[in-house]
Amino acid sequence: MKTLTFVLGTALTLSALSFNTLAAATPDAPHIYVKGEATLTTMPDYVQISVGITEIDKDLIAAKNKTDLTMAKAIKLVKEMGVLQGDINAGQISINRDNQYNRTTGNQDFKGFRVARTLTVKLSDINKYPKLLQSLVNNGINEINQTQFLASNYNELHKKAQKLAIKDARDAAKEFSEDYGVDLKGLYSASLSPLNVQSQPYMRAEKVMMADSAPSNYVPDAYHAGEIKVTASSYAVYYID
Repeated sequence: MKTLTFVLGTALTLSALSFNTLAAATPDAPHIYVKGEATLTTMPDYVQISVGITEIDKDLIAAKNKTDLTMAKAIKLVKEMGVLQGDINAGQISINRDNQYNRTTGNQDFKGFRVARTLTVKLSDINKYPKLLQSLVNNGINEINQTQFLASNYNELHKKAQKLAIKDARDAAKEFSEDYGVDLKGLYSASLSPLNVQSQPYMRAEKVMMADSAPSNYVPDAYHAGEIKVTASSYAVYYID
C-alpha cells in the first residue's frame, strides 16, 4: 500500500505504511491526509469578573460580619453600575481555622478564623470595568481572582469557523491533487481531531479572518482587552488515483 503525505514544510514523502497498524485511520489504497484550518477574530463585548474578600479574626462572628458587610457594599456597587440581578453571584463562603507554625515551640499557633466570600459579576459595559474594579477595591474587596473578556457571539463564530475549516480541508485536497497530478476519488474519513497516524497532514497557508461583524454593543477602546481568536480544524483522508 502506498500513501502520499505532505510533511509540514516542503518535503513530500511517498511511503509504504502497515495496513495492520493504521487500518482504522487510513484505507488500504492510495490516499492523502489533509488538514483544514480557520481562524476568525472578534472583539469582546462583556467581561466576567471574579473578586473576593477575606477576613481573619479570632472572633468568628466578627470575621463573618466583616466579610458580609464588605460583600453587601460590593453588591450595591455593581448594581449601581447597571449589572442585572441575574448576572451577580455572591453565594460562596468558606470558613477555616488559620494557624501559623511557631519555630520556638514547634506548635501551630491559632491566628484566627479565616472567612472568605467571592463575588462573580458579568459586566456588559466594558467601559465601566476600570471604574468598577477600583470602586470594589476602595470599598474593601482585597482579592482579584479572575477577569475574562468574552464575546457573546463566540459559539456562533465557532460554528462558522468549523464550516470554514472543512472547506479549507477540501480545498487542500484539491490543491494537493492538482499539484501532484493525481485524481481525487472520494472521501474515506473526516474528523475534527487529528488522526492516529505517523505522518503530518498536508495543509495550506494559515489564514486569519475578521468576523463579519463585531457584537452589537462592541466598545472599540475598552481597557485594551484585545481581540478574541476563534479557531477550528478539520482532518480528512481522500482516496486518490
